[in-house]
Amino acid sequence: MMIFVKRIKTWLDKDYKNILLLLLVVGFLLRLVFVLVLKPDGFYFSDTRHYDNAARSILAGDGFGEKYYRSPLYPVLMAGVYALFGKSFLAMRIFETFTGVLLCYIIFLIGRRLYNTRVGLIAAGLSAIFPHFIVLTGILYSTNTFTLLLALASLFLIRAAGRQSIVDILWGGVFSALAALTIPAMIFILPAWLLWLLFFLHKKFSKNILHTCFYILIFISVLTPWTWRNYLKYGRLIIVRPLPVKVLPDFSDQGNQERKINSGFKDVAEYMRNHPNGTDDDKISNTMMHYLKNPMGAIRYSLEEMLHYWALFPDRLNTQSAQFREKIHAEDARMVVQDYDFWSYIKVISIIVMLPIFILAILGLCLSFPLKREAILLLLTIFFMALGYSLIYAEVRYRIPSEPYILVFTAVGFNALLRYWFKIRFRGN
Repeated sequence: MMIFVKRIKTWLDKDYKNILLLLLVVGFLLRLVFVLVLKPDGFYFSDTRHYDNAARSILAGDGFGEKYYRSPLYPVLMAGVYALFGKSFLAMRIFETFTGVLLCYIIFLIGRRLYNTRVGLIAAGLSAIFPHFIVLTGILYSTNTFTLLLALASLFLIRAAGRQSIVDILWGGVFSALAALTIPAMIFILPAWLLWLLFFLHKKFSKNILHTCFYILIFISVLTPWTWRNYLKYGRLIIVRPLPVKVLPDFSDQGNQERKINSGFKDVAEYMRNHPNGTDDDKISNTMMHYLKNPMGAIRYSLEEMLHYWALFPDRLNTQSAQFREKIHAEDARMVVQDYDFWSYIKVISIIVMLPIFILAILGLCLSFPLKREAILLLLTIFFMALGYSLIYAEVRYRIPSEPYILVFTAVGFNALLRYWFKIRFRGN
């Protein structure tokens, strides 16, 4: 029997390409079926209309539109798909289906490079059937693109640690900046990555300094055109998109902060309507002072928000509210009002899936000690993204871009359980 087990291991290691292809095909079909059952000309997430309007404005030669204040890359991608296949939500969803499958492949490469082929295949298999990743392909939101770009940046930095290649640093910087231009949460992760580049990339500190400076140069070069555009438009430094002072947590009145959250930050929307370019209160320096003036309040608030970040199911989504959907539907008839318990299904499936994934990820993380340099990068990414969001406002959907790395640790734990089961099952044979 042990010979049979060894043959299975040899087959997994030598014939992994066919297995990987099968996993990717399964992932593609699951995503394709999901997007095909959605309303072709309807959308389920309110932010979609802003991206759609910006994409149409780009195609009309009017830029992003005067009222657009969000990140630029997703509507640019949407405009590209519209230009090639017509202004179709279905075409965009099919495009996202392919990018979702590419994400599964990148997760395989990360898992294989950090551990081994079996861990990579398990991570890819989990990614292929992971409900959060499947849902992302259909809701026409920027998270799927951001998750892929962040994973690509991570992969190139991991490769740089092993190959000591300046080309990998270059691509790591490019994809990091593109990720930031998709969702500004990359700014939360950036300090951690710079520390990792300085102290963990290579054994020679002098070489680390050189590569870190090169990474910063590439990152700034890609971001500069959009940041300069923001400066001309708003009259102050805005790296990617404005952060209105109204969205910052109210440390002095937690009850008021909860009311703001439950109302979907209506005061922020009103503030942006009255001050489309913001005010001096929105300067980056004032944002930093908001936390420095009340450090203990910031810590307490962050710990409370962390519970929402690590919840087992999506919460705090305005789009789950029937009243909110009806309001958006009155403004744009494409907004789907009757969603046949769409969000309820997601909630139930998420709870069933996430609990064992988290348990296995903790097991995998424990078994990974002492951590390789590359694994430290993944852990820093998970932690700093959680910390960054918890200082402002946390939702489960904000966690999704870090879940590829959680799934890698889950794969380690799952692989260890399989090995233990084989050892017990075939002991003495």
